[in-house]
Formats: sequence, structure tokens, C-alpha cells
Amino acid sequence: MIREEDLQAAVAEGIIDQAQVVRIAHLARLRREAAPAPAGDASAEEVRPVDPDDERFRLIGGFNDVFVTIGVGLLASALLGLTQLLGLGEAFALTGLVVAWGLAEWFSRRMRLALPSIALALMFAAAAGFLALLAADLLVQQAAIRGEARQGWLLIGGGLAGALAAGLHHWRFRVPIDAAITAAGCVVVLAGLLTLVDPRLIENHLTALAFVVGVGIFLFAMRADMSDPRRLTRRSDGAFWLHLLAAPLIVHPTIQLATGGIGDIGTGKALVVLALFVLLGLVALVIDRRALIVSGLSYAGIAIAYLLAQRVEGGLGLPLTLLGLAVVVLGLSAGWRSLRTLIVPRLPLGALADRLPPVFLQSSP
Repeated sequence: MIREEDLQAAVAEGIIDQAQVVRIAHLARLRREAAPAPAGDASAEEVRPVDPDDERFRLIGGFNDVFVTIGVGLLASALLGLTQLLGLGEAFALTGLVVAWGLAEWFSRRMRLALPSIALALMFAAAAGFLALLAADLLVQQAAIRGEARQGWLLIGGGLAGALAAGLHHWRFRVPIDAAITAAGCVVVLAGLLTLVDPRLIENHLTALAFVVGVGIFLFAMRADMSDPRRLTRRSDGAFWLHLLAAPLIVHPTIQLATGGIGDIGTGKALVVLALFVLLGLVALVIDRRALIVSGLSYAGIAIAYLLAQRVEGGLGLPLTLLGLAVVVLGLSAGWRSLRTLIVPRLPLGALADRLPPVFLQSSP
């Protein structure tokens, strides 16, 4: 039987890609459920079943991923140093753009290394954005644009170039993080447009704007998730990074708007924060994504620490807070599937339930 490590080795060699690995493992799970192996059959455990509850994404396939990523970082540093030494600082972005694309042809398209592909995608988009900033700066200088208008045009140029570069990179190399990079570039463009309309809009309404943007990104992520509820394609990989981007943009404004800030936290605010954390956890269970919980952990920790400080003395507050958070995280990790099985089927989701990750009522052997 083919083992999981054999499939990952095939990905590293460029024989198959990660989406095909997920499909193969999913097919194996379905076949195992249809025809359970006899007790004591050792071969039955050689393929580890994969289901949407795992929320898997590939970051490191082996230490070669780390090794290559270190090399990419060293190369970027060397290019920066050489261009600065030669007085060609502006050329660094163009050189980085070309080098990132060339290396991606080998490490992303041919070898399919996950971590280097992420680093190269970020390098390519950042280089494109910096080049656009330089070009936009020249144009606004020629047009004698000053102040906030200049800042707005720079944001639009840099953000648009980064988003387009990420889109082009995804068209060629299909790296999942490109979706989040594109979304981040669009957010920068939006910030530039708002700056042109009224520079005070962002300053006066930053929290509300961040929440609206976060919800927008979340909806795009859900659209990708709901088109692939069993997470068999690259769409779910891209949705993972979108959820990771959207979560802090949703959680931090939500806490801020609901409590008015926790700098002067009291018992009431602490209870509100914990209630919101539970609500975010419920949403995370329904959509089977943990990013919202991770973003809310720091606020939950502050609320727990305050409540404990009212009841314990000495230096016990911090250790007990960390212990409580550890219990929450480890408990959710160990009981995630059981909680989804217990809670999700009882929620009035209607037709939406068929477009969400399925709940597996029995664990695979």
C-alpha cells in the first residue's frame, strides 16, 4: 500500500501535486468506509485517511523546503547588498522580480516545494509593488501632486501592481498564498482610493473599515470553500490563506466595537470578550476553519487574566491564564471533530449545510 510519506515524496519530485494527494487519500478513505478491513490487517493502516476536518495545508514537505528557502533569503539579501553597493538601489526590485520568477519556474512549477514557493510568491509581489511605487512617485512628481493625494496615488500604484503580480504568479504557478496576496493588494488599493476621497476617512473610521474589509475577504474565502466543501482542490488551499488574512481584520475590530477597547477592561468587558470568543469559536466550528479562534486567543487571554486577577493573589494569575488557554487550545484540537459532530448538525443551517465541510459521524479506524 502507498503510505502518506510516499505521496509527499512524489509531490516533492514533481510527479503529482498536493491537490492530487488529497484526492487519492480521500478516495482511499471512501474505499475503506465502503469495505472495512478485517481486524488485525496491518495493511489497513498504511494509508492515513484525509478529511476536511484536518484543515490540511502543505507548508514543509521536507527539510529541503527549509534549505531552499534559506537560499532564497540569502540570494535576496545578496542582491540588495550588491545593488546598494553599486548605487543601483532601484534596480533591486527589478532584479528581484526577474529572479523570483526564474526560481519559481524550477522550485514551484517543477519541484513543487511548498515553503520556497510561498517565499518566492511574496518576493515577486513585493518586488512588483516596489517597482510600481517608484514609477508612481516619478509620475506624481511630474504632475506636482503633493500631500495626501501623493500618498493615495502611491498606495494605489503599489497595491495594484502587487495584486496583479500575485494574479499572474498564480496563473503560472498555482501557489495558494497568491490569493491572499491579491486580496492584500486590493486592500491597499482601497486605502489609496479612500485617501484620495478624504484623507480623514481612514483615520476616523479605521476600525469599521477594517471590519468591512475583513468580512469581504471572509466572504471570498467562503465562496471558495463552499465550491469545494470536501477540500479536494487548490481552491480550499487558497481559501485557507484568505481566512488567515481575514481573521484579524474581523476579530480585532469586533472586540474594539463591542467593548470600546480593552485598555480599561473591567468585569463586564471581560465577560463580553469571552462571549465573543465563544461565538467566534462557534463560527469556526461551522465553517471548519480555526483562524478566527487563533486571532481571538490573545483577547480571551486578557479577559481570563483579568477575571483571575480578581480572585487569586500573588503571581498565580499569569500561569493560570496560560494554563486555561492551553486547555482551550489542546481541548479544541483533540475534540474538534467530536464538537463538530455534536454541534453542527443541530444548528438551523438549512441548505447551507450541504455547502459546508461535511461532518463525519464515525472516526476512521
